Amino acid sequence: MPAGPPSARLRATSGRPRLGLARLVGLASFAIAAVAIVDIVWARPAASTFATVVVAAALEILLMFPFGIAGAATAAVLWSHVRGPIGSAIARVGAWFWIAAALVLVGSAALAIGMHEREIDWLTVDARLAVLPIVAFVGGALALVSRAAIAGVVIAPTALLVWSLAGSEQPAALRHLADHSRVGAPILVRLVRLADGDGDGAGRWLCGDACDCDDDDDSRHPAGEEIAGDGIDQDCDGTDLDAQEEQAIEALFAAPVALAPTSTRRATRPDILLLTIDTLRADHLGTYGYARDTSPRIDQWASTGVVFEQARSTGPSTRFSIPPLLIGRHITEVRRNAGEWPVIYPSERLFGERMTELGYATAAFHSIRYLRPYFGLGQGFEHWSTDCLDVRGPPLFMTCADFITDEALGWLDARPPADERPLLMWAYYGDPHSRYVEHEGFSIFGTDYKDLYDGEIRFVDHHLGRLLDGIAARRPDRDLVIVLHADHGEGLDHELDHGSLYHSANLYDELVRVPFIISGPGIAPGRVTEAVSLIDFVPTVLDLLGEPSDPTLRGTSLVPWLHGTATVPHPPVMFEKHRAEDDPQHGMVLWPYKVIRTPATGTIDIYDLVADPGERRDVAALLPQAERRRLVGALVHWHRRVRVPFEEQRRH
Repeated sequence: MPAGPPSARLRATSGRPRLGLARLVGLASFAIAAVAIVDIVWARPAASTFATVVVAAALEILLMFPFGIAGAATAAVLWSHVRGPIGSAIARVGAWFWIAAALVLVGSAALAIGMHEREIDWLTVDARLAVLPIVAFVGGALALVSRAAIAGVVIAPTALLVWSLAGSEQPAALRHLADHSRVGAPILVRLVRLADGDGDGAGRWLCGDACDCDDDDDSRHPAGEEIAGDGIDQDCDGTDLDAQEEQAIEALFAAPVALAPTSTRRATRPDILLLTIDTLRADHLGTYGYARDTSPRIDQWASTGVVFEQARSTGPSTRFSIPPLLIGRHITEVRRNAGEWPVIYPSERLFGERMTELGYATAAFHSIRYLRPYFGLGQGFEHWSTDCLDVRGPPLFMTCADFITDEALGWLDARPPADERPLLMWAYYGDPHSRYVEHEGFSIFGTDYKDLYDGEIRFVDHHLGRLLDGIAARRPDRDLVIVLHADHGEGLDHELDHGSLYHSANLYDELVRVPFIISGPGIAPGRVTEAVSLIDFVPTVLDLLGEPSDPTLRGTSLVPWLHGTATVPHPPVMFEKHRAEDDPQHGMVLWPYKVIRTPATGTIDIYDLVADPGERRDVAALLPQAERRRLVGALVHWHRRVRVPFEEQRRH
């Protein structure tokens, strides 16, 4: 045995150097860098340049560094204390026990996944939280094996240098990290909050172009509401709002709403058919310019009605769009519980109740879980079916379009001949929601993700056409108003769709721009290019029926646009996202601009939808100051003074 102290003997017998502080920092740095790079690149959208990605990765390394070093040091200390007992335990029990235990854990996980396999579209699952720990382990292990660990001490200084020299690239990198990172984004939000001295949601640093101009005054921040003529710059744009600008913003939301109907009440009310197609992007229908022949029957029918080319949903998920459609107020204004999928309180007045009061026989046929009776959306409907969920389930991997059409026509056939009431029928086609199923004769576009999605649209189109034919054959002498829409869109390509696959995650147009088409007696074929909202549905139907408007409704009757008689512009179109798992977002289309605001980080993005319909280029910093102030002021004004929230902090 060599002479010397125990540490020297340990080095001599092991043949390996000790894991000193520098080596520990180096190992942790390699692991952090590997995680940051994979996290940032994972969902890189086409709009993010290489420089933006590099700067964002450098920032994420800096954000993770103190936590990574602390975690590595803690793990090293714990390991030094437990490696002896663990080694003894392995020796006593034997390696086969631990192998068997690992197999049991893996088997249990596989069983759990298998039991829910038909409930999950794995392509839409963000696997980063499972992959990134493996990436961290591999990054550190490779550094250790290659004996390059100590070189890792230069990673954090290099990242700091990259961030310091980034200059004008910093705002874009901050936005990329906030929108697309799973590790860096939560750290960034919490750091911004820590740096927010007055609690107004805007920090002093790591805020890009959304920093607070007065961190001692919570009324002054980039999304602050300007008060005209008070000599104070509430929104941090460098100037005060004048009275004329304030009046112009207020006028945007003060368009006159006629209390008298613009349509004449008919002696015999028309039947009404509401067609909802879940997760249907407007730009995947032929009538909206799609090159593929996904929707021949919808296109044929749309040529007889009015196509709203720039319609927006009230949110990027069913729970943010269907309640507002039926109630006529935005989801944050609706009385509801705090569940992820909110239950609507009975005190709300829904579309079915209004139509029953007007003498309609009401029936609805559904194929998604959120329309089960438990959630309260069926208030007022005489017949409310979710049978397809039980007969054809599980919900995310089933075929329902044929079932919904057969069920609706069967209900029509079963009605007593003596019941001469007009009909309200609601057919909800859920098939374009992932997971996608191949249908013989309809899945004709290929086998890629987008191809299968288009095949689902073609399948729904066929059975929707059967419903139109069946109603026409059964009630040939009745007038019929048909309204077709989607609840939201869908992200189909990580790169092209702002890093999103699936929906719910943001307010870009692939998720909130939807088809909205109306036909009926007295409605001449046409197309409307003005931006409108699904929240206009209830006031439009009431107006078509000759009923007075309800001032409690948030939307605007579209009858003047249906008849080509509109003389005032449509109010700005508003939408919002309030998920529990990430930061809320507020959005607005005030043509030709679209504004997206993320209050947690203070970021405000503005897109010119005429020049840039794909929302690739944020023009907020390029607009004239007065125009930017008008757009941001309108969005803030609506949320602060027009909207009447029900429990503002409630998330779903």
